[in-house]
Amino acid sequence: MRIHALIITLAAAALAACSPPSTQKAEPPAETGASRAIPDPAAVVSALYAPYIVADAQAPALADAAPWSAQMQADIAAMQTRTGDGDGPSLDFDPIIDAQDFQLSNISATTDAVVEGSHAVVRAQFNNIGEPQVVVYDLVWEDGRWKVDNIRTDEWDMRTIVTAPG
Repeated sequence: MRIHALIITLAAAALAACSPPSTQKAEPPAETGASRAIPDPAAVVSALYAPYIVADAQAPALADAAPWSAQMQADIAAMQTRTGDGDGPSLDFDPIIDAQDFQLSNISATTDAVVEGSHAVVRAQFNNIGEPQVVVYDLVWEDGRWKVDNIRTDEWDMRTIVTAPG
């Protein structure tokens, strides 16, 4: 056992002796907005599903369901003014789960495309009441973080729905 440890120690020392000395000093990364790492937008989308996996959960109100972009916030507010109650008749389902009722499982979110500091596309996949679902999110980088600018599937587009006349 000691011989094995001695061989590993000698090999590490020999490797270190053969390596040229470093002439560069390690500098901590600058903490400017341009050089800070931008978080993965898929993490923002994954967090949207947390309220839906709690037993006996209530879906959040549409205005509170996501960190909406300024444009989507304005579109949702305008729809709520037009419809009176805010969630219908223009939007009669929850766009985050693409349904009215829910029992979610196997939730995952993956970043399909990203332009750092600008926009991203994230795909959420999950089962709802045993049926597979795919919901696509368009995010924008706004106020120093990712915000949801649109939600869509092959069958509908949230921006189109919320901006449609009453």
